[in-house]
Amino acid sequence: MVLLPRDVRKALDVLRADVARERSVGELAAICGVATRTLQKHFKRFLGRTPGEVLRDLRLERVRHELLCGAPDISVTERALSCGIKHLGRFAAAYGKRYGEKPSVTIRRRLQAHAGPQRSLAILPSFLERPLINVEPFALVGQAAQRAVAIADEISAALLRSRWLAVGARGKAHYQLYGRVRDDGDQRLRVLVMLSDLTSGRHLWADRWEGDADDVCAFEERVASGVAMAVERALHAAEAERIGRRDPAELGAWGLTMRALPLAIRIEAGPQARALELLERAMELAPCDALPIALAAWCHGHRAGHFFTQHPATERQKASELAVRAAELDAGDPKVEALLGASRTLAHELAPAEAHFERALALDGGCVWAWNRAGWAKVYRGLPVEAIECFQIARSLGPTDPLNFLCTIGMGAAHFELGRDADAAQWFSRGLAEQPYAAWANRFLAPALVFAGRTEDARQSFGKLRAAYPELTIGQLRSGLPHTAHAYDRASDGLASLGMRP
Repeated sequence: MVLLPRDVRKALDVLRADVARERSVGELAAICGVATRTLQKHFKRFLGRTPGEVLRDLRLERVRHELLCGAPDISVTERALSCGIKHLGRFAAAYGKRYGEKPSVTIRRRLQAHAGPQRSLAILPSFLERPLINVEPFALVGQAAQRAVAIADEISAALLRSRWLAVGARGKAHYQLYGRVRDDGDQRLRVLVMLSDLTSGRHLWADRWEGDADDVCAFEERVASGVAMAVERALHAAEAERIGRRDPAELGAWGLTMRALPLAIRIEAGPQARALELLERAMELAPCDALPIALAAWCHGHRAGHFFTQHPATERQKASELAVRAAELDAGDPKVEALLGASRTLAHELAPAEAHFERALALDGGCVWAWNRAGWAKVYRGLPVEAIECFQIARSLGPTDPLNFLCTIGMGAAHFELGRDADAAQWFSRGLAEQPYAAWANRFLAPALVFAGRTEDARQSFGKLRAAYPELTIGQLRSGLPHTAHAYDRASDGLASLGMRP
C-alpha cells in the first residue's frame, strides 16, 4: 500500500470533514502548510487526481452512503445539495457512471428493503438470551420539541427489529438509552442521544441530529434508524468486552456465541477450531437459537474451503446440514440469514445461498454482512461487475466492520475474474494488509502478480502460500471454493508457472 505524504493526508481529512464546503487549492495548501504547486503535484502523483476531482468523488460517496443508510423517504435532491452538489444533472450522470445505477434505483432498493420490517414488527422470542436495553422517555425542551413526544417509542421499535438485543424495563436491563429533544427557537429540532452501561455507569456512545420541526415524523424516523444502527454496533463491542472478562464456564449460550464470534471471523484454522468448541456448548444450551448454529455452519464451511482440515467434503456437508437446521429456527435475523447464505455458498450450494441473501436484505437493506457475502456469491457465479457493486455497498455501509477484509479480497477476486490483474493484485495485497493471517488469499494473489508481470513479488506470494499449505496441489485447490472454471484455469496456469504440483 502507498504511504501518503502528510500534506495529502491532512488535505483528505479536511475535505472529508465537510464535503459540502468549497475550498480552493490555495486554501487547502495553506491549511496543510505547503505550497499550492506542491499539494497539486502530490495529489497527482499519489492519488492520480486533482483536489477538485477528489472532492467530487468524496461527495458522490457521501451521497451514496446517505441514500443507503438514511431513512427510506430521503430525497435525492436534498442529499445532493447538502453534500455541496449544485449541478444535479451532472451529478446523476456521474453517479450512474460510478455505481452503475441511477440514484432513484438506490432509493427504490432501500424502500423495498424497509418495506418488510415496517409492515410487521416481530417480537424477539423470550427463550432467546440477548442483552437487554431500556429506552427512557426523552426530555422535551421547548414548545416545538413537544411534537417529538413519540421519538423514544420510534427508537424502541427500530431497536426491536434487531435480533441481537432485547428492549425492556430498566430493572433487568444491562444498558440504558436516553436523550433530549430541544427546540432551537427557529423551527429546528436538535436531539442528543446517549447509551450507558448500567452496571459500570460508563457512557458507551452518543450522537446528535438536527431536523425540521414541521416534518417531525420524518425526523423521528431518521433519528430512530440512525440510533438503531449505531447502538447495535456499540452493544456488540460492549458485550464482547463484558463477556471477555468472565469465566467461559459461567457463560450461557449468548455469551459463548459472542466469545466465539471474533474467533470465527478471523478465518484461521486454530481460532475457528476454538470457536467451534464454544459454539458446540452454546448449541447444547440453546438448541432453538439459530445464531450459534449459523455461526458454526460458517466455521465448517470455511474449514472446507480453506483446507483447514484433512476432510473438506465432511466439513462441507456439516456446513450444509447446520445451515438447513438454523434456517428452520431463524426468527427473522438478517445477520443469521447472511451467515446461512455464506455457509451454503461455501458448501457449493449457490442457489439456496442467493435466497438467504435476498431474505437478509429484505429484512434489512443495510445489512453489511449480507452485501459482503452476496458479493462473493456473485464472484462465484461469474458476475464480477455485480460483485464489485455489492462490495462497494458493504464497505460504504460498514467502514469499520470486522469482515471488511473479505470485501477487499473479494474485490481482488472480481478483478481477477475480469482479467484486470494489476488491480486484482492491488486489492489482494490490501486485503492481506488488513488481515495478515489470511494466507489463503495468496492462491489468487500469486497468479495475479504473475500475469501483471511482477515475477519477484509473485514468487514471494507463492512462498507464503506454500508455507501455509505445503502439500497443496492445483487439483486440491480447484475443489476448495466454488470459483468459476475461468478463474481456476487462470489461477492454475499462474501457480503452475511458479512450481505448484498438479
